[in-house]
Amino acid sequence: MASIRMTAILLLLAAGANAQSFSFGDLFGQAGKQKQYYLQQIAAYQAFESELKQGYNVVKNGLNGIRDINTAELNAHTAYYQSLKQPCSAVKSSTQVQDILTWQTEITGSFSQSFSGLTADEQSYLSAVKTNLLGACNADLTDLQNLLQSGTLQMTDDERLKRLAKIHAAMLDKYQFTRSFCNSVKLLAAQRRQSIYETQTLKSIYETN
Repeated sequence: MASIRMTAILLLLAAGANAQSFSFGDLFGQAGKQKQYYLQQIAAYQAFESELKQGYNVVKNGLNGIRDINTAELNAHTAYYQSLKQPCSAVKSSTQVQDILTWQTEITGSFSQSFSGLTADEQSYLSAVKTNLLGACNADLTDLQNLLQSGTLQMTDDERLKRLAKIHAAMLDKYQFTRSFCNSVKLLAAQRRQSIYETQTLKSIYETN
């Protein structure tokens, strides 16, 4: 009986030792796994943080690049539009400019002469033609001034040259009309004076006789 009891006790002790050994080993195993898990988590967080920083730098640099491109493009457009406001030398030095100014002076001079011998109605008609024509000439000169002045019109060089040619043709038309009209008026005025002179001469002759 004593030997049986001793055997039972030894078996219990052995079982307890095995149980204790299993419990500590299992505990250390779990702790190792937990530690390894934490290390993996830390490594993952570090990798994520690195990628996040890289992504931020890419976005930042990308936005800066876009901003730089937009700024350069804006500056280029601004310079281009500013250049459109500057007349080129080909426009300023064109002989058409001098033609326009010369014709304007001659038109004004043509209407400034005296046309004696006309009737009152004819003088009124002459004055109306003069007013309308000089008004149209002033409009052409205003267009020419805007065309030659910096910062006024936004046009390419070709557009400015075409506008100059248009003003040139319009002023030439007025100049040619003025010469023809004023010559006709001078002829009419001369005929009226001649008619008045002849009438007065005939009257004088008849009165003398």
